[in-house]
Amino acid sequence: MIPFDRRTGKIWYDGALVEWAGATLHVLSHGLHYASSIFEGIRVYGGEPFMLTEHIARLRSSAHLLDFDLPYDDEVLHAATLDVVRVAGITEGYLRMNAWRGSEVIQTAALKTSVHTSVAAWELPAGYYAATDALEKGISLVTGRYARPSPRYAPVKSKAAGNYMTGTVSKNEALRAGFDDAVLLDDHGNFAEATGAHLFFTKDGALHTPTTRCTIDGITRACVLALADREGIACTVGDLAPAFAAAADGAFICGTACEILPVARIDDHHYDLTGNEVVRKLIAGYRDLVEGRRVVGVPTVWAR
Repeated sequence: MIPFDRRTGKIWYDGALVEWAGATLHVLSHGLHYASSIFEGIRVYGGEPFMLTEHIARLRSSAHLLDFDLPYDDEVLHAATLDVVRVAGITEGYLRMNAWRGSEVIQTAALKTSVHTSVAAWELPAGYYAATDALEKGISLVTGRYARPSPRYAPVKSKAAGNYMTGTVSKNEALRAGFDDAVLLDDHGNFAEATGAHLFFTKDGALHTPTTRCTIDGITRACVLALADREGIACTVGDLAPAFAAAADGAFICGTACEILPVARIDDHHYDLTGNEVVRKLIAGYRDLVEGRRVVGVPTVWAR
């Protein structure tokens, strides 16, 4: 894969399309030193950004939680995203939207820093998030050594760069141990999520998923809940102790990048992927949704 700093094309940066190589920031930017940086990942299907309005709303909410405002309104960001996709000529791909504090000061307090914004897009190669046969064979998860922090201790509802450092370490360790990803517990010792995706279990034809008390409110997760409701699949949202992995008859993760991926293993517990009608229905329903053959209402909990 070509390193991202060596690619070509256009990136929308602070109000204008610039050459890919010119979309840089100074090494003394506050966002680099103090994690005052937020982002959104958005999938492009058939040339259209999926759930773009919801992603922009969550970006704005994330900024507010980190105590800054985006310098552009939603309409500008929406138009900028469409421009980036159009110029790149992408039909099936991925967008990354970022906002961060600038380089006016390098200290903890940052009341007078500028805020910068960018939108970039690229085609998604096969196997970008997981192996190309992951839908058939499933993925493996191992419990990570770090827990997601309590909402008392961090702005966990912000899709902030700093909130992903435990995910990076945990997934690195999982890959070294021969797993595909890690599953993280919350501050009470219950399941929280995978390193970059939400976690669902199936049991006796119903869904079970952890609360989002310690995590962001997932847009794909909201889509899954809406699809389950449409299909008449009961879903319980609540605290799930690690022992629930053995009681469940199936599991999957979901997120913008991974979509819906079945889980074949969590630690030493294995799932038989054949015949899991719930997972099959949701994967098919999500594909219909992203390709425009189905519409579901998703709550806009990110509006501020």
